[in-house]
Amino acid sequence: MIGDANIIIGFNAGLFVEIPISDKFTFQPEILYSAQGSKSEGPINVQGIVYNAEATLKFNYINIPLMFKYHIDKKFSLEAGPYVGILASSKVKYKIDGVGSDTADIKNITKSTDLGIGIGMNYEFSDVIFANARYQGGLTQIGDAASGGNNIKNSILQIGLGFRF
Repeated sequence: MIGDANIIIGFNAGLFVEIPISDKFTFQPEILYSAQGSKSEGPINVQGIVYNAEATLKFNYINIPLMFKYHIDKKFSLEAGPYVGILASSKVKYKIDGVGSDTADIKNITKSTDLGIGIGMNYEFSDVIFANARYQGGLTQIGDAASGGNNIKNSILQIGLGFRF
Protein backbone atom coordinates (compact mmCIF):
# COMPACT_ATOMS: atom_id res chain seq x y z
CA MET A 1 0.00 0.00 0.00
CA ILE A 2 1.43 3.37 -0.91
CA GLY A 3 -0.90 5.76 0.89
CA ASP A 4 -4.49 6.81 1.25
CA ALA A 5 -6.63 6.77 -1.88
CA ASN A 6 -7.64 10.08 -3.43
CA ILE A 7 -10.50 10.69 -5.83
CA ILE A 8 -10.12 10.80 -9.57
CA ILE A 9 -12.53 12.38 -12.01
CA GLY A 10 -14.39 10.01 -14.32
CA PHE A 11 -17.60 10.13 -16.28
CA ASN A 12 -20.84 8.24 -16.63
CA ALA A 13 -23.46 8.05 -19.32
CA GLY A 14 -26.59 6.01 -19.66
CA LEU A 15 -30.32 5.65 -19.98
CA PHE A 16 -33.18 5.66 -17.49
CA VAL A 17 -36.94 5.25 -17.39
CA GLU A 18 -39.27 7.02 -14.96
CA ILE A 19 -42.22 4.94 -13.79
CA PRO A 20 -44.74 6.91 -11.68
CA ILE A 21 -45.95 5.11 -8.57
CA SER A 22 -47.96 8.01 -7.11
CA ASP A 23 -47.94 11.82 -7.21
CA LYS A 24 -44.90 11.89 -4.92
CA PHE A 25 -43.04 8.65 -5.79
CA THR A 26 -41.31 7.44 -8.96
CA PHE A 27 -39.38 4.24 -9.67
CA GLN A 28 -36.37 4.90 -11.90
CA PRO A 29 -34.38 1.91 -13.22
CA GLU A 30 -31.18 2.91 -15.02
CA ILE A 31 -28.27 1.46 -16.98
CA LEU A 32 -25.05 3.47 -16.81
CA TYR A 33 -21.50 3.15 -18.07
CA SER A 34 -19.34 4.49 -15.24
CA ALA A 35 -15.60 5.26 -15.12
CA GLN A 36 -14.42 4.98 -11.50
CA GLY A 37 -11.19 4.74 -9.58
CA SER A 38 -8.68 6.28 -7.20
CA LYS A 39 -5.12 7.52 -7.04
CA SER A 40 -2.53 6.91 -4.30
CA GLU A 41 1.02 8.13 -3.84
CA GLY A 42 3.74 7.80 -1.24
CA PRO A 43 6.63 5.62 -0.20
CA ILE A 44 6.72 1.91 -0.95
CA ASN A 45 9.18 -0.60 0.46
CA VAL A 46 10.49 -3.11 -2.08
CA GLN A 47 12.96 -5.62 -0.61
CA GLY A 48 14.21 -3.12 1.97
CA ILE A 49 14.54 -0.21 -0.47
CA VAL A 50 12.07 2.67 -0.16
CA TYR A 51 10.83 4.23 -3.39
CA ASN A 52 8.39 7.08 -4.06
CA ALA A 53 5.45 5.62 -5.99
CA GLU A 54 2.13 6.57 -7.59
CA ALA A 55 -0.68 4.18 -8.47
CA THR A 56 -3.95 4.95 -10.27
CA LEU A 57 -6.74 2.36 -10.21
CA LYS A 58 -9.21 2.64 -13.09
CA PHE A 59 -12.42 0.61 -13.09
CA ASN A 60 -15.14 0.70 -15.73
CA TYR A 61 -18.55 -0.66 -14.76
CA ILE A 62 -21.95 -1.17 -16.27
CA ASN A 63 -24.04 -0.05 -13.29
CA ILE A 64 -27.73 -0.84 -12.91
CA PRO A 65 -29.26 1.41 -10.22
CA LEU A 66 -32.87 0.87 -9.15
CA MET A 67 -33.73 4.27 -7.71
CA PHE A 68 -36.87 5.27 -5.84
CA LYS A 69 -37.52 9.02 -6.07
CA TYR A 70 -39.51 11.16 -3.65
CA HIS A 71 -40.70 14.41 -5.25
CA ILE A 72 -40.54 17.20 -2.67
CA ASP A 73 -42.03 19.58 -5.21
CA LYS A 74 -42.29 19.83 -9.01
CA LYS A 75 -38.60 20.77 -9.42
CA PHE A 76 -36.77 18.96 -6.59
CA SER A 77 -36.60 15.28 -5.66
CA LEU A 78 -34.59 12.96 -3.44
CA GLU A 79 -33.66 9.42 -4.47
CA ALA A 80 -32.33 6.22 -2.96
CA GLY A 81 -31.98 2.62 -4.03
CA PRO A 82 -29.70 -0.35 -4.60
CA TYR A 83 -27.39 -0.86 -7.54
CA VAL A 84 -25.45 -3.71 -9.07
CA GLY A 85 -22.26 -3.02 -11.01
CA ILE A 86 -20.83 -5.37 -13.63
CA LEU A 87 -17.09 -4.94 -14.11
CA ALA A 88 -16.10 -4.12 -17.71
CA SER A 89 -12.39 -3.42 -17.15
CA SER A 90 -9.93 -3.01 -14.29
CA LYS A 91 -6.45 -1.54 -14.66
CA VAL A 92 -3.68 -0.10 -12.51
CA LYS A 93 -1.23 2.46 -13.81
CA TYR A 94 1.84 2.79 -11.64
CA LYS A 95 5.04 4.82 -11.57
CA ILE A 96 7.94 4.07 -9.24
CA ASP A 97 10.70 6.70 -9.13
CA GLY A 98 13.98 5.21 -10.28
CA VAL A 99 12.32 2.04 -11.54
CA GLY A 100 9.79 3.03 -14.21
CA SER A 101 6.09 2.98 -15.01
CA ASP A 102 3.59 0.64 -16.59
CA THR A 103 -0.10 -0.20 -16.85
CA ALA A 104 -1.39 -3.62 -15.87
CA ASP A 105 -4.75 -5.33 -16.33
CA ILE A 106 -6.00 -6.44 -12.89
CA LYS A 107 -9.40 -7.80 -13.90
CA ASN A 108 -8.29 -11.27 -12.80
CA ILE A 109 -7.94 -10.03 -9.18
CA THR A 110 -11.05 -7.83 -9.17
CA LYS A 111 -14.51 -9.23 -8.47
CA SER A 112 -16.83 -9.16 -11.47
CA THR A 113 -19.77 -7.58 -9.59
CA ASP A 114 -20.28 -4.79 -7.10
CA LEU A 115 -23.38 -4.28 -4.96
CA GLY A 116 -24.23 -1.07 -3.17
CA ILE A 117 -26.66 1.68 -2.24
CA GLY A 118 -27.12 5.04 -3.93
CA ILE A 119 -28.59 8.24 -2.51
CA GLY A 120 -29.02 11.52 -4.33
CA MET A 121 -31.03 14.52 -5.36
CA ASN A 122 -32.34 16.00 -8.60
CA TYR A 123 -33.27 19.49 -9.69
CA GLU A 124 -35.50 20.00 -12.74
CA PHE A 125 -34.64 23.09 -14.82
CA SER A 126 -37.39 22.22 -17.33
CA ASP A 127 -39.31 19.17 -18.58
CA VAL A 128 -36.18 18.27 -20.60
CA ILE A 129 -33.08 19.38 -18.62
CA PHE A 130 -32.16 18.39 -15.06
CA ALA A 131 -29.13 18.28 -12.75
CA ASN A 132 -28.38 15.57 -10.26
CA ALA A 133 -25.92 14.63 -7.55
CA ARG A 134 -25.57 11.09 -6.23
CA TYR A 135 -23.38 9.16 -3.86
CA GLN A 136 -22.97 5.42 -4.43
CA GLY A 137 -21.43 3.38 -1.65
CA GLY A 138 -20.33 -0.18 -2.30
CA LEU A 139 -21.42 -2.78 0.22
CA THR A 140 -19.15 -5.52 -1.11
CA GLN A 141 -15.38 -5.65 -1.39
CA ILE A 142 -14.28 -5.55 -5.02
CA GLY A 143 -10.82 -7.09 -4.60
CA ASP A 144 -10.16 -10.81 -4.71
CA ALA A 145 -9.28 -11.85 -1.15
CA ALA A 146 -6.99 -14.65 -2.41
CA SER A 147 -4.86 -11.98 -4.15
CA GLY A 148 -4.68 -9.63 -1.14
CA GLY A 149 -7.17 -7.13 -2.59
CA ASN A 150 -10.04 -7.58 -0.16
CA ASN A 151 -10.05 -4.12 1.48
CA ILE A 152 -11.36 -2.08 -1.45
CA LYS A 153 -14.97 -0.90 -1.72
CA ASN A 154 -16.35 1.48 -4.31
CA SER A 155 -17.28 4.97 -3.12
CA ILE A 156 -18.48 7.27 -5.92
CA LEU A 157 -19.77 10.83 -6.00
CA GLN A 158 -21.54 11.66 -9.26
CA ILE A 159 -22.59 15.11 -10.42
CA GLY A 160 -24.45 15.27 -13.68
CA LEU A 161 -26.56 17.06 -16.21
CA GLY A 162 -29.34 15.05 -17.82
CA PHE A 163 -31.68 15.33 -20.77
CA ARG A 164 -35.09 13.69 -21.27
CA PHE A 165 -36.26 12.68 -24.73
